[in-house]
Formats: sequence, C-alpha cells, structure tokens
Amino acid sequence: YASQMKAPRQLHELPWTEPAAVVMGSEDKGVFPPLMKICDATFRIPMTGSFESLNVSVAAGIILYEAMKQRLAAGGG
Repeated sequence: YASQMKAPRQLHELPWTEPAAVVMGSEDKGVFPPLMKICDATFRIPMTGSFESLNVSVAAGIILYEAMKQRLAAGGG
C-alpha cells in the first residue's frame, strides 16, 4: 500500500490483518511515481482542520498502530 494525501480510501478501510508492505513518500514530493505504480492500493490518514501532511515518522506510527489494532481485534497477536 502507498500512503497518499489525496487517496480515496482511508487508512482504516484497508485489511491490515493481511501481510502488507507500506510505501511512504517525502512530505514535499510524496511517493516516487515508479513505486506508486506497483502498489496494490493507496490510502490516506484522515485528518481534520487545516493540516496537509504529517511527519513521515508520525504517519508511520499511526499506520502501524492501525495494523496492530485490526490484528488484535481479529484475534491475532
């Protein structure tokens, strides 16, 4: 999956109980276009207010937390 600010799907809509790789881009340029082409789906982290992007380490933490939350809810460890 690729993280993209304007993706139609939100983070929590993806099946994080399945094995996955996450591609993160830079805050100013996003994901490198050739990498974007090989991703199965894109997603965005829902935000409110006037924020346009998150620091990549903060975004990665949010993504990993969502994956852990879904896996624990599904009975996985």
